[in-house]
Amino acid sequence: MASPIPIFKTLISVENFRALINDHFQKQISDGQQYDRRDIQRFNHIDEYTLMFIQHGQFGTTFDKNRAFHIFDAAMTWRKTNNVYDVSTDEFPADYFDRNAIYFKNRDMHNHPLLHFVVRTFNKGQEDNEAVKRFMIYNFEKHVRRHPGEKIVIIFDLSETGLRNLDYELVRFIIGCSQIYYPGLLAYMIEYKMPFILTAAWKIIRSWLPSEAEQFIKFADTKSITQFVRPDQLSVEMGGTDTTNYVHIRDPINESVEDPMNASSKKKVTFADNNSLDPTLSSSPPTESLLTTDNVPRFDLSPCDELMTPEESNPPILTSDSSHTVTRKSILQKGTIVNGCIGEEKVYHGLSIRPYNEMIFDRLDPSSNGTADCIQTLSLTNVGDRILTFKIKTTSPDKFRVKPGCSILHPGASATISVYLLKAYCTPTSDINKEKFLIIWTLIGHDLKQAQLVEFWKTVPNSVLYEHRLKCVLGNKSTSVTSINQSNETNSLRLSISSDPSIVEMQNILKDSIELQKTSMMQTSRELKHIRYFLLMTFALLFLILLWDVYKFFFPFSSLSSSSLSAKSDLFYAYGAIHRKKEKTR
Repeated sequence: MASPIPIFKTLISVENFRALINDHFQKQISDGQQYDRRDIQRFNHIDEYTLMFIQHGQFGTTFDKNRAFHIFDAAMTWRKTNNVYDVSTDEFPADYFDRNAIYFKNRDMHNHPLLHFVVRTFNKGQEDNEAVKRFMIYNFEKHVRRHPGEKIVIIFDLSETGLRNLDYELVRFIIGCSQIYYPGLLAYMIEYKMPFILTAAWKIIRSWLPSEAEQFIKFADTKSITQFVRPDQLSVEMGGTDTTNYVHIRDPINESVEDPMNASSKKKVTFADNNSLDPTLSSSPPTESLLTTDNVPRFDLSPCDELMTPEESNPPILTSDSSHTVTRKSILQKGTIVNGCIGEEKVYHGLSIRPYNEMIFDRLDPSSNGTADCIQTLSLTNVGDRILTFKIKTTSPDKFRVKPGCSILHPGASATISVYLLKAYCTPTSDINKEKFLIIWTLIGHDLKQAQLVEFWKTVPNSVLYEHRLKCVLGNKSTSVTSINQSNETNSLRLSISSDPSIVEMQNILKDSIELQKTSMMQTSRELKHIRYFLLMTFALLFLILLWDVYKFFFPFSSLSSSSLSAKSDLFYAYGAIHRKKEKTR
């Protein structure tokens, strides 16, 4: 029978708790240096978010005010220091989403969302721990911002896991998130199929936890996990019946997460087909061809051409005159502005684009039929004499991965953009031919860092942007050269890892740990063998005693007669000896 799920208490009202917090931390809140004002605003306006702080760590019958103050101060300070509110998908490479290491999927018996953490996908010493931590923050923050007050269940999938996959630094960070940084978020966590080799490691981790934390940790295997999660919500690998595969859909926090703080400013934008607009490129104001409803800008086109960005989610900015919105300059819509065309390459206002017409996604294995990603590369070159910046968007960010999606090109520099069509959509039935890519660029006067570049694209006027569209086509050409290049990159990566002194040191530590574990297991095995021999000898002795008792119980007379005969024989022997002695004396 599974241990009970923790029960969370609300020992104080939301209004009273907010009054206590705002009074106790008045100085920190007013100066805005230690806490993010947006976090304070959410705390004061979203009841579910406030309840997370009220319920966290309250195991007694009365409200522990000092503990609540400590949690609030630590969480808000950490959020400000780590700039948590502005976390975005731009910070992570595409493989962080595609490797299916940390993701939300399905729910438990109590309707809590399940956050899967597949430990075997991480290798100690070979990961950028800061990036992994940031990615975990992204997943936590995405849920809290989208569903404030809703608790989650973390499933640590420890199957096929060894010491090489366990990183104590990441474990400490997860504990810190559940205890302090994200109060009230964790309902409980499930340790699924923890191997014997990690038992000693668990004893170390357990020493970091307070006594009340043990009720939040559940151990399960393929049979017992169904006490927490229904079979239809479990994958086949975990003993369930869910045969669906997780596919990440690009959904950046700053655009997709709605709460009372940002729902009013959320905008939705689409781009039109080639024949929908015909703006001029002179200095005069562009044609006003947009419909505006409730301050939401939208081009006059069909709903299927909805534009979202896979790498940066902030929509275009309205002009200072809120009564209308300006359109972008579309280079394709005016044939007179095409600067040049050579083969599959075209040049527009200082940017060379190759290919310029369509992106053909060739399957690496034509017979795979949706079991391998399709890859295409896009080459951009700055042929002008000024620095330019570009950004790439697509009509279906759930189907594609673009890396990089936003960057800077100096004069004469080139950039190769890798565009991945996810394997789930590499089939003829996925209608890839209906999808489009949009390249947007503009000239800038000086170089920008990555953080400045993101901010630049949030505020850049639409009137200075140029754009170019590409169609998508699914091909069947085998690209063995790509496979060879990928193999070479893998080999070079292995060589660089083997030559890194820090990684070599970590490997040596790992080897020593494994040897120590083997020695301990051998010693335990010998001790168990000795105990087994002792038990066998004890059992044999007890069995002999039992046989003797049974024999005496069933054969008491035969035993007595034999003793009588023995006594008589002794008497006859004594009588004969006396008789012989008398004969000698005569």
